[in-house]
Amino acid sequence: MSLDLPPRAGLSDLPFELLDLIFRPLCPTLARGPYLPLPWRQNIRSILRELKPFADLRLVSSSFNHTIAPIFFQEAIILISPFTCPERLKEFFRSGAAYMKSVVIFGHTEGRRPGTQWPSNAIKEALGNGLGLLTRLQNLECHGEHAAFADPFWFQTLTPNLASTVISLSITPVYQFQAGVYQSILSLGASLTHLAVVDWVGLVKEEIDFPTTLYLPNLTHLTLQHGNPPPHGLQKLFASIKDPWGRTPLRSLSILDLRTNYDVEVITNLLNTDRLGEQLTSLRLRLSLTKSTKAAEFPKVVLKACPNLKEFSYATRPVDRGIFSYLPPTLQKLEVTALPASHIHASTSVTPEAIAAFLRGQNRQALQAVSVRSLYSNPGMAVDPLLTAVCEEVGAKMSDGGNGSAMIFL
Repeated sequence: MSLDLPPRAGLSDLPFELLDLIFRPLCPTLARGPYLPLPWRQNIRSILRELKPFADLRLVSSSFNHTIAPIFFQEAIILISPFTCPERLKEFFRSGAAYMKSVVIFGHTEGRRPGTQWPSNAIKEALGNGLGLLTRLQNLECHGEHAAFADPFWFQTLTPNLASTVISLSITPVYQFQAGVYQSILSLGASLTHLAVVDWVGLVKEEIDFPTTLYLPNLTHLTLQHGNPPPHGLQKLFASIKDPWGRTPLRSLSILDLRTNYDVEVITNLLNTDRLGEQLTSLRLRLSLTKSTKAAEFPKVVLKACPNLKEFSYATRPVDRGIFSYLPPTLQKLEVTALPASHIHASTSVTPEAIAAFLRGQNRQALQAVSVRSLYSNPGMAVDPLLTAVCEEVGAKMSDGGNGSAMIFL
């Protein structure tokens, strides 16, 4: 007597929910750092090589394709180069348009023939038409020599839909495409809640100026990193961050590693624009200060302009130890850099000894955590015996964050 056994179930027969739990952790993703919310320093070719075998799993079965396509296309990573085929780029967008919520574009001109136009009209059209298909896109990142926002008509004719969906924009322009900064913010500004501009060096031509009609009524998070933006450009940018009632919506501001040593007046003027500093709950400053920038005054005037902060990162060089006297009562998390006690400027700067004295004091109020990063020392300096002993004394917990950093939980 023969038995008709049911067919053996395979991986493809599992429910969609289980397949999603299996495949989602396997999809390679772009790394984001704690300060820079951009993947532009990562090797783009490497991540694309990692993504290809994952994408090829869609060919195994219809259930695999049904599961993997939404995961693979949720964040689309696109390399624009002289070797990009416009038709393949169009097909890529057509295949995943229904799933794309984030698009990260990298562009370079290596291998371009001398005298040829960049970006070509075919590339600009393919990219614009592709982005024009997206109805769920929320995050857009454009880095390098890409074709996005190459001119004002590109957005108006090909991608006007982005203005109603994109809420987060990160842009890293090369020198000759600085105008793209202005065009992208002008095009998407009304809907943006998050904006990051990296390597902004200001105006390329005298006739290019910051748009007077710029309007950022919903921007809550702003990051400016590297570059050399002119003070008048920054002032116009900050003045445009206001809602219909003239109030600033900005709550988080990061100004990191700019190549210009701005005077304290420049920073405080920005913070005092429409009383912007009073609305901030998070402020990150990482600057290289000189004697001419009045380094000792920076913490005092900055914190005076921002009395309602909950998070404050002040990674300047050096950090004046007077900073502990100016912390607002609302502050919950503080990050500072510290010099070793043997440093020539230790007597006026934040050191482990100065942090220990602060922890013993009574002016910590709402503070919940202190992150300490060391400068000019070996990686183990931040977790030294003095801080360890003081933490035990005041009932705090300290952990080694690695790379010369320590986290103290109060």
